[in-house]
Amino acid sequence: MYRSQSQPAGDPATMSGQVLLRIGIAIFAIAVPCATVVSRRSLFVLMPVAALLLMIGGLLLPGARAQLARHLSAALGRPLVLIPLALLIWAGLSFIWTPFPALALERFLKTVGTVLVTAAAIACLPGRMKPANSNLLHIGLGLAALATIAVGFLAIYAPRPTDLDGGDTLRRAVAGLVVMLWPALASLAMRERIKRAGLLGAAVASAALVVLSPIALTALIIGVTVLSVSFSTPERLAKPLGGAMAALMLGAPLLVLMLDPLASRLDPDGLFGTLHIWAEIIRSEGLKLITGHGFDTAGRALAAGLLPQGAPRGILFEIWYELGLVGAAAMGCLMWAAFTAAARMGRTTGPLLMAGVATALAISIAGVSVSQLWWTTQLACAALAWAAAIRTQTQAETRRAPVPNQRPMLKI
Repeated sequence: MYRSQSQPAGDPATMSGQVLLRIGIAIFAIAVPCATVVSRRSLFVLMPVAALLLMIGGLLLPGARAQLARHLSAALGRPLVLIPLALLIWAGLSFIWTPFPALALERFLKTVGTVLVTAAAIACLPGRMKPANSNLLHIGLGLAALATIAVGFLAIYAPRPTDLDGGDTLRRAVAGLVVMLWPALASLAMRERIKRAGLLGAAVASAALVVLSPIALTALIIGVTVLSVSFSTPERLAKPLGGAMAALMLGAPLLVLMLDPLASRLDPDGLFGTLHIWAEIIRSEGLKLITGHGFDTAGRALAAGLLPQGAPRGILFEIWYELGLVGAAAMGCLMWAAFTAAARMGRTTGPLLMAGVATALAISIAGVSVSQLWWTTQLACAALAWAAAIRTQTQAETRRAPVPNQRPMLKI
């Protein structure tokens, strides 16, 4: 292993920082996926601990303060930071007119706290990380997939809810596996371990099949499709795909109204019936179509009987119902920015990151409540995994690049 001359060999602070970084990555890469197979609450306990260890470990490394200042100054001008910030500000303003201010405030503060802690942990990560750290991603995911398969076989005859928000621990765990799969594949692809990546993908797909999670399987198929199409030229697909997702977000009410004549005649108790209910809600919204009803109102209104039981779930309906046209416009811009930013990550990481974004959006659209804290925390874990994989890729590419007229460092 080569050691940089700028890094003190026996500096206790540096060594402690590296140990804390390794423990923090092990928690969100191994402990979180494995623990969520049997416990839903483990995600809320382990995720903050991992983020705190990453922050402390990153700040103990040499040059951490200067690097943190650079990261923060660079982030302030990026759309992927400014758009979510604007969305959170609008969600906070919506408490002025929400009918459930006290109940929604707790959920809002937890969501903001999760986002800020995750952003701080990513900002504190070193610019270059050891490849051994990213190895923990596919190790943890492989163990979690095997554990999910084992528990799934044991519970195959047990009655379980059909939706992810209904409390099904195994289906939530599989959704997390599908989202975390892509950064793990990226860490393997950059070291050209294709066979191991294929085995990991097969294990996660098998877990989704055993648990019988149609949402996770559909999202995985969509992710694989995006990966296969964008593998050679991710830049060409990024803008059309991001534009299509933004158009779907903004045009969802119009699309529902167009499909309503068909929806009112076919399958009134299924998907078409859900679309008909949404169409009736749109017709009665008025100014609420612009402002929305307030953050976390959809789930509260459904529980209070203000919305019919057949009302749709998922990001398309909930953004429009809770945050209105303003929130939908911000979310559409965020979708477009996410795909375009992913395509700029290179031909190795870019297609995998686009597939990861598509997978997360597919699960969100299929019926996961976007205000659910478990889904926000799961996406935060995926963001940490992507940050670790990308920082490791930077180091790997630097090692591959030949440096002229420079002698190799001593091997220690």
